[in-house]
Amino acid sequence: MLPEDINLWDQFMRMPAQQRSSYVPGHRLWCNLFFLCAAFLACAIAKAQQSVDGKIHIPVIVQATKLEEPADYFTTLLLMALNASKADNEVIDIVFSEREYSQARWLYLAQNEKRNFVIWTMTDKEREQQLRPIRIPLCKGLFGYRVLLIRANDQPRFDHIRNLQELSTLLAGQGTHWPDTPIMQHNGLRVTTAETTESLFRMINARRFDYFPRGISEAWFELTQRSEKNLVVEKNIMLYYPAALYFFVNKNHEALAVRIEKGLEKLIDSGEFDEFFFNHPRINFGLENLTRRHIITLENPLLPAETPVNNPRYWIDLSALSPIKRAR
Repeated sequence: MLPEDINLWDQFMRMPAQQRSSYVPGHRLWCNLFFLCAAFLACAIAKAQQSVDGKIHIPVIVQATKLEEPADYFTTLLLMALNASKADNEVIDIVFSEREYSQARWLYLAQNEKRNFVIWTMTDKEREQQLRPIRIPLCKGLFGYRVLLIRANDQPRFDHIRNLQELSTLLAGQGTHWPDTPIMQHNGLRVTTAETTESLFRMINARRFDYFPRGISEAWFELTQRSEKNLVVEKNIMLYYPAALYFFVNKNHEALAVRIEKGLEKLIDSGEFDEFFFNHPRINFGLENLTRRHIITLENPLLPAETPVNNPRYWIDLSALSPIKRAR
């Protein structure tokens, strides 16, 4: 309670009863007292709700606006990790965001949000300076393997492409703030950009660019979900660069980062991580559709030195699962 509120209350209570009853709702003192009482009531209700089950509720805000039934991946994995590392008397309450934002906006919100807030994105040097990364790749490095979405009648334009120089004659579309964009540009590929994935789908349909690189866990699944009739996955080519997609939190939220990290490690140790990963619709649908492909390897100059590239427990061996071959 603020000092001015206490003074108002004392002033009100010292009045004769007849004078107190004469105050009408429009009076400043009456209004202040009304909102003060309402605040006390709200606090009392909140405390009552917290004590109903005797648990400690931990709200965690995520960048998703809803659970993407039945194909949610990142929110579900986050909840699995937090549940694996919580105490018996704790309950994790996922709080969804009110609206979708561009990747740049999510990064800004994570840097400035004082509450528990988790985003997931591909790592690079700048992002690891801005935020606290949990350095466990959420897709086992699969985001670094990218097939190309193209217009269905354009397949002949790609049939004879075998290297970066030949691919550079065509124009790619990528997100303005995605790490993939400077990686591709660094390797001599031509790229045009847009703020959102939705904009990129509209642009490729409007023939604004020639191909749209998507992760194996995205390409076939997105085409099915969107019922795209004019777009297909190109048949022969796959781009590869070392990449990791992490959970990130505000640098001041070390306790939350440790919780997530411990939980993910527990899931890996128990085998639950791999079970979730390989049986998830986004992943197995992509792997099942991955036929023999010619891999074109790109350098990733943005990959932080701290990336655990030499720890096999975090990465998928795609060559053991699919008949692919690397470009010479």
